[in-house]
Amino acid sequence: MGRWVVFGGTGYIGASLCLQLVARGSEVISISSSDNGPDGCEHLALDLTKDTDFEQLFRPGDRVVYAAGLASRKACERNPDQAKILNCECPLAVLRAAESAGAESFTYLSSVKAMIPPPDHLACENTGQPATDSYGHSKWLAEQRLLSTRGSCRVNVIRPAAVYGELGAPRQSGSAATKLRSVLRLLGRICPLLPASGRRSTVHIKDLVSAIEGVACESGCDRQTFIAAEPCFYDLAGIASVVSGRRVRSNRHLTSWLLSPLRPLARLASVRRFLEVERCELYSAARLRAALNWRARSRYGDYLRGEV
Repeated sequence: MGRWVVFGGTGYIGASLCLQLVARGSEVISISSSDNGPDGCEHLALDLTKDTDFEQLFRPGDRVVYAAGLASRKACERNPDQAKILNCECPLAVLRAAESAGAESFTYLSSVKAMIPPPDHLACENTGQPATDSYGHSKWLAEQRLLSTRGSCRVNVIRPAAVYGELGAPRQSGSAATKLRSVLRLLGRICPLLPASGRRSTVHIKDLVSAIEGVACESGCDRQTFIAAEPCFYDLAGIASVVSGRRVRSNRHLTSWLLSPLRPLARLASVRRFLEVERCELYSAARLRAALNWRARSRYGDYLRGEV
């Protein structure tokens, strides 16, 4: 069995993947700029730059996962050159080194933000237009360049929807999710009417890790892009209803009234991000289900109720 080499092994997704692989008895190499890695992994502290030498990292048969990069849209907007290096140029350099060493597979963690789907449209991997913001565009550009490479190393891209949850440890009473659940429960009980928000797709970290493992190991997956998302969609009123146990309705006129002072400032990136609350982001994981018989086992509503 080949090793797993996980770039970004101390990040949210990368660390969750490392812990799951270690629990399964796999040999895992975690790579990040941090001094220490997840428990049970061999860890290599390495700064990712366009000049970093990756040639000595890999062995034949390795399964390489690139979960590193700038994941914050704000950070990418502040430093678009760094976003391009970490999200696009570094993964290409890693793939070239992995290919030269005879690695089995290379899996790139992208984002559904790499494409802008039409409003209120259930999007698949080819729906919409390439993103133009620094974060989304750096992801989209990396996808195109990685998938256009040729070689014996299998290359695939996974675009997760909004990721939530923990892997391997129970939630603590003071966790962010617990606090959010308390706020939404209160809202649902005192506010029978809330501003309408766009519905969004989500995916639990356990289901995403399962998808990464499956794509990296499945010999039939090569030069493909996959979306990982649950089949359910959530908006603010729906979440408040789930958490509070009471019916909460949404009102678009209320949303329009609240956001109207901001619309003239839509050219500002911070305002533009805030206005996205109105936009639906609905994604289909049909391709992933067909390729791997993958199923999202968790639901965001259950998670907010404390049942996951």
